Amino acid sequence: MVERQDKINEGEKQSVSKDPYKRKYYDWPLKRMAKSLKENLKFKGDPIALAWTMEPPHDTEPYAGALKLVHCQFMQRSRLHGETFILDVDHIDDICAGYSYIGLGEPPPNLASGYSWSRRKDGKPSIYGSPTAARRVKEKYRNIAPGTVKYFCCAPLSKSPFDPDVVTIIADPKTCTYVVRASIHYRGGVVEGITGPGTCSASWIHAYLSGEIRYTLGCRGVFGLMAVSPTEICLSIPTELLPEICRNLEEWAEFDFSTLYPLYGEEPPNEERDWMKVPYEGPYRNQPLEKRNRCEEN
Repeated sequence: MVERQDKINEGEKQSVSKDPYKRKYYDWPLKRMAKSLKENLKFKGDPIALAWTMEPPHDTEPYAGALKLVHCQFMQRSRLHGETFILDVDHIDDICAGYSYIGLGEPPPNLASGYSWSRRKDGKPSIYGSPTAARRVKEKYRNIAPGTVKYFCCAPLSKSPFDPDVVTIIADPKTCTYVVRASIHYRGGVVEGITGPGTCSASWIHAYLSGEIRYTLGCRGVFGLMAVSPTEICLSIPTELLPEICRNLEEWAEFDFSTLYPLYGEEPPNEERDWMKVPYEGPYRNQPLEKRNRCEEN
């Protein structure tokens, strides 16, 4: 009996030391999900794994290098360089308030008043034209309460050493639409996004706090600091939704859904389409629906 209890205690000790909250994804481990997303969507870089913790994840150490960047710049390095970072506030540059949105510190004192976003010291306009306008936008922000997390973790999903809370995909709108469609293919519903607050707040923090997929068209920081292309948007997904998305993407690939969701190899957009090139008087007529090879029998 004593020996059995010792084994139980030892097992409990090991499970705690190895991360008792780490989820089992069974047929869909993180590496497979990353591979499925990359192969089926063909976007640039890796999906970015994100986690918020009170201590460094198992078998990781806090980042000890000399980089001092805005947190979204570390994310961009994870996406494009395959680097992993376990960050505390000491490594986060405070040139924007993003560190406070992700929970690593108190916000600047003049943020809530709206003055930090509405006027520069020389009197020239800033992001908003008045403190009132800035306050109204601030009311829509989502942020993690300071003191409730100590570390912000980011890594490429394909080799993430931690169990991510959220995965952010940075891609063009068509690719992100494909992801959204895969997420609602069987369960229905809609995916919402807002533009106005910072991308960190409107996308990955909102997804973390709400448990829902969230996107935004962007902000000053995502284009100016993070250096995301103007042709890309940030789509953030709670990790527990990813297996369903990947399953649907692979099902589409198996049954060649490219005729229904023509993601690649499609004709060029805008004025390059043949129906845009014909004269005002015509003639032109689209192919009949029955020749479009779509699943419309039912």
